Amino acid sequence: MAKNNEQKQADVLDQIKRLLILGLSTQGVEGKRIADVLGVDPAIVSRVLSPKKGKK
Repeated sequence: MAKNNEQKQADVLDQIKRLLILGLSTQGVEGKRIADVLGVDPAIVSRVLSPKKGKK
């Protein structure tokens, strides 16, 4: 049960990270700079910011 709680916390933190990326992007901060500050690979930031394609 503790594992489930830890997973929920990790999911919430991941969602917060995504919100931070989107917020900073709308303020004009470059994706590479966001990645540097968050300590993630720039490809992750790029994936978050890329528009999602609908299922065909």
